[in-house]
Amino acid sequence: MGTAELPPVSQLPWAVGRDRFVADAGAVTGEGACCLFLIDSAIPASARAGYAALVIAYARSNEPVTILEGGAAAILIRDGGVASGAIAARRLLKQMARLGLQETLRAGVSTLENGIHDAINSARELAASAPAGEVGVAS
Repeated sequence: MGTAELPPVSQLPWAVGRDRFVADAGAVTGEGACCLFLIDSAIPASARAGYAALVIAYARSNEPVTILEGGAAAILIRDGGVASGAIAARRLLKQMARLGLQETLRAGVSTLENGIHDAINSARELAASAPAGEVGVAS
């Protein structure tokens, strides 16, 4: 599923575009992380924007969220590194559990030390290998 199949970012409140997300990540001076949520492949493309909107809604105001290909949502964690990212991911999955949706998501958290592009790729791999409803964390 390509990005073109998702609603424009402007239709997902508080989402930031990929360029701004990359710029915000580049401005992180402390230990930052990328927390990425993958939606289960069984979820139809038409429902993925709703999942992304929930990730955005449950993120904190200082945690920018961008929507990636396939409906994945990435959250920028500005402080606390992967430990804070894992806490944010578990917090969000707990909120999704209240809706009965935690088993349709998985998360991955990676450090920003090699840049945001590597962090996104690493977090995606970690999420893909995590069990449903769980968080894969970079060691």
